[in-house]
Amino acid sequence: MKAFLSIFFTLVCQTFASEPVTKYEGEVAGIFCSACSSHVKAALSKIEGVQSVKITTADKGGLPKLKITSTKPLTREIAIQALGEKAKMYHIQSLKPVTR
Repeated sequence: MKAFLSIFFTLVCQTFASEPVTKYEGEVAGIFCSACSSHVKAALSKIEGVQSVKITTADKGGLPKLKITSTKPLTREIAIQALGEKAKMYHIQSLKPVTR
């Protein structure tokens, strides 16, 4: 019983203590293959608060779409900084919070 209560309170505290999550969407140029996508995902995943990074293939004539979920505020500049030297190859064109 004691173990059950301990687990129960841990789960309840995590639920109420969780930070709000914001979704961001944007476009990124320079991604031509899955390796490129992996490089960008790995760099952006290291940003504090980022929970997930998803890059979808471009529509015909468009740029690949970038979707990021984060518990911390995120800007295009922060994302570019996270790319470091890779920012020379991959260009984050836009990144804005989703307001739906």
